Amino acid sequence: MIIDLDSHLREEYFMDEVYKLDEPYAHLTPRRVGDGKYQHAKFEHQLNTDPPRASAIFNHRYIYDPDENWDGGEVAARQVGGYDMERRIADAEQEGIDHQMLFPTRLMIPTQYPGEAGAALARAYNNWVANLVRGHEDRLWPVAIAPAGHPPAMADELRRCVKELGFKAGHLVVYSREHNLNHPSFFPYYEAAQELNVPLFCHPNSIGELIDRFDSFYTQHVLGRPLNCVAALVALVGGGVFERYPNLRVCFFEVSAEFPLYWMRRLDEDWEWARKDRRSRTADLSMLPSEYVKRNCWFTCEADEENLAHALEEFPVEHVLMATDYPHFDSEWPRTVAGLRERTDITARQKDLILGENAARLLAL
Repeated sequence: MIIDLDSHLREEYFMDEVYKLDEPYAHLTPRRVGDGKYQHAKFEHQLNTDPPRASAIFNHRYIYDPDENWDGGEVAARQVGGYDMERRIADAEQEGIDHQMLFPTRLMIPTQYPGEAGAALARAYNNWVANLVRGHEDRLWPVAIAPAGHPPAMADELRRCVKELGFKAGHLVVYSREHNLNHPSFFPYYEAAQELNVPLFCHPNSIGELIDRFDSFYTQHVLGRPLNCVAALVALVGGGVFERYPNLRVCFFEVSAEFPLYWMRRLDEDWEWARKDRRSRTADLSMLPSEYVKRNCWFTCEADEENLAHALEEFPVEHVLMATDYPHFDSEWPRTVAGLRERTDITARQKDLILGENAARLLAL
């Protein structure tokens, strides 16, 4: 069984349908402008939570515009799989993928919009995606989006998605505008995840307080994933979340299996002095920080990451997963599975674990 832990939808082509809100938030429903479809769809709305300058720099719609013919037009053509589930399944079959987890592309809208309106947006998205995959629930598994812009609603929305909609995992932001992930406002969400026995998927975005300073899509993209995931990892480990919730399982995306090696060492080295004085830390830890990373954290790898074999010498292979990032421009599709299978520096057993067995255990299939 081969499981793709990270793929995306193009829900932003249908914003007026995805985020069609009832009162008292009906005025926030996006309004379609003109007759453009798919990549050319345009909307008037008030839902963008990103800083305007950073958002404008990060804009890379040209890559997905078939009229631009970027890199020969192949990337634009495969965006159909972002909204046509028959096409998505056909493309997954090219890779031999049996099951695929689904995220929205514009994660910030339903996860970061503030207040009860944010909770309404997350609920609307979850309802829309459940309907989108209807008839394909055996293969396509949406990730339940939680409204981190309104933490009091996160736990109940996760319970609804798992118990009523059949979702198998919940999303976890890297941080909210007000809080890091060790803030008590997130504790009920962690309790719900443990209670439901579902993992939390910490999929980062490429916008953030430091990333926003940069002046090109390239530099924002290079920095966004690792810097945002570091903020989440340090809060969960150093902030004592994994000490408080020992059965919490968190998966990090788009940073590679090499990513945790440096940060485990960094956390451990600073813990040598921080543990000696309570004034130096926010939480008491009963283990080395690296032990929490190895126990509570999972990471997706890249099929072509140079030092994967070395990473597996230090980090448990049972916590490494496969992800295609389909249909985004930087996806290795349709060579992700083949790329891993063809490697000569990791064993056949390690490949089987990464391609599906680890994910099956993580999702308690």
